[in-house]
Amino acid sequence: MSLDEALGREVPDRLFLLTLTFLFLPGLLFLGGWAQLWVSLLAGGAGAAAVALAPGWRGPWPLRSRTTLLCLLAGLVWAGAAGPAHWLYATADWQVRDAVLRDLAVYAWPVAYDEEVIWLLRAPLGYFLPAAAVGRLVGFEGAQVALWLWTGAALGLLLMMLTCLARRLGVSALMLGLVFVFFGGLDFLPNVVLDWRFGTGPFAAWGRGGEWWNRAFQYPGHVTSMLWAPNHTLPAWLCALMLLRHGRTAGFAVALGPLLASAAFWSPVATAGAAALAIPAVLLAGRWREAVASPANWLAVGFFVPLGLYLVAGAGRVPHGFLFAMREDGWYRWPIFLAVEVLPWAIPAWALLRGRILLGATALLCIVPLYVFGPGNEAASRGSQAALAILAVAGGAALLQAPPGGWRNFLRGVAAIAFAGSLMEASLLIEHEPWEASERCTVLEAARQSVFRDTTDWSHYIAPWPDPTLERWMQVPHPRPLPERSIPCWPGGTV
Repeated sequence: MSLDEALGREVPDRLFLLTLTFLFLPGLLFLGGWAQLWVSLLAGGAGAAAVALAPGWRGPWPLRSRTTLLCLLAGLVWAGAAGPAHWLYATADWQVRDAVLRDLAVYAWPVAYDEEVIWLLRAPLGYFLPAAAVGRLVGFEGAQVALWLWTGAALGLLLMMLTCLARRLGVSALMLGLVFVFFGGLDFLPNVVLDWRFGTGPFAAWGRGGEWWNRAFQYPGHVTSMLWAPNHTLPAWLCALMLLRHGRTAGFAVALGPLLASAAFWSPVATAGAAALAIPAVLLAGRWREAVASPANWLAVGFFVPLGLYLVAGAGRVPHGFLFAMREDGWYRWPIFLAVEVLPWAIPAWALLRGRILLGATALLCIVPLYVFGPGNEAASRGSQAALAILAVAGGAALLQAPPGGWRNFLRGVAAIAFAGSLMEASLLIEHEPWEASERCTVLEAARQSVFRDTTDWSHYIAPWPDPTLERWMQVPHPRPLPERSIPCWPGGTV
């Protein structure tokens, strides 16, 4: 069976359109709250027109109402473990992300800070803005609940698309969903070896996690992605599954612009990885004429211009460069990394299924580590998300539908080791107590108290103001002075 024969041929339907609208809404909110009126009307109107011209309005809903409800409820449960509501332990990245949500919910837009120089909050805000808009009406606690609901809705849409893909592949939707949730590389093995060598015991990663074993780059498993970075993960996953469902159709080609423009406001690096798969897929399917002639794609350019200018303001300060120029040990860390994170899934999946989309995802995963971007090498950890989602679906399909034999047995072993590694990551939720998000600290204060304060310059969160590329079209921010005396941002925090 070929993935190219089974997937990518579904005509865009109402699920496609709902997912596109879901991704588009934050960008529209941003333009309404951050841009001057004329820009808001022009760019926002262009974006709304692009979505209105996208296909799917007259298409059917692809699932039964009961299945839709079950997917939504499962998404809400999944989101409850992801961090936004703090019902379970939230990972350290939430120390600053909570502050982003808090500042967006409390301060006037555009958000800025007065501290000798003026700092503008300049980060991909797509994940936070709808919940923050609710928080402006009902307070920060309401914003946290809204962020849980927003995350659950995204995961519900994801599970609905997985159900549709399982039907096309002829496999159990439940089993494919479980493979997707617990998908990951074989991090468990190097962690056991390294912890044993350091004398901490083979299972020292329990309660600690450990997907940074390579020290140069990380391809996070799906449990890790949701615990640490749902704001980057969700748009990449949604784009990847939309590509798998519709990527060879004319309808996908004519709506590619609004899809990528909307997702980029959530996470530009993760969306760049999705674009690197989606654009060649459209070209190889012979749909380039539809894409070029699509009014929706051209309107999406107008929608994205102010969003793009905002996202790149001050981004030159973010560390970046080619791997071999930045790390002398890159020449051997790179192949070892691929042998653990990519090839154990990709080789047997290709042997059993084949398909250009699988080949493209694997090639991208092999190439992405060669460029370093961001303090945590986000080019690898974020730019890989869409390709990893495709590899998860392909690997799951191969595992579930292949006849008994060597490759299937090999995949069973890979899946078992990946599951063990996912449990190691999920152990954070049971080995650590939940903590309350700060209702008082700004992004700058939370950054100073974060566990990453000595290793990150936070240039991916803030940019100096004024900025010549922004002040011509953005509303004038009203900087909030920082308090003279810092306070602990969360229980156990230090100033």
